[in-house]
Amino acid sequence: MDIFELSKQFTKEETYSLADQIRRSSRSVNPNIAEAYRKRKYPKHFISKITDADGENSETPYDLITH
Repeated sequence: MDIFELSKQFTKEETYSLADQIRRSSRSVNPNIAEAYRKRKYPKHFISKITDADGENSETPYDLITH
């Protein structure tokens, strides 16, 4: 919710690109972790989804810092 509130302060141009990307990346971390957990008996798939979650988790603060 904090990210959503912060992104509402962006300019109109940023709202359609950067804010949308930040919102999507911040929301996708938990679903990726949940999917990884469901596939935990398949090590390669598990690692892939955890890596995806880590990437999304790293992307959000980077986008906020560079804003």
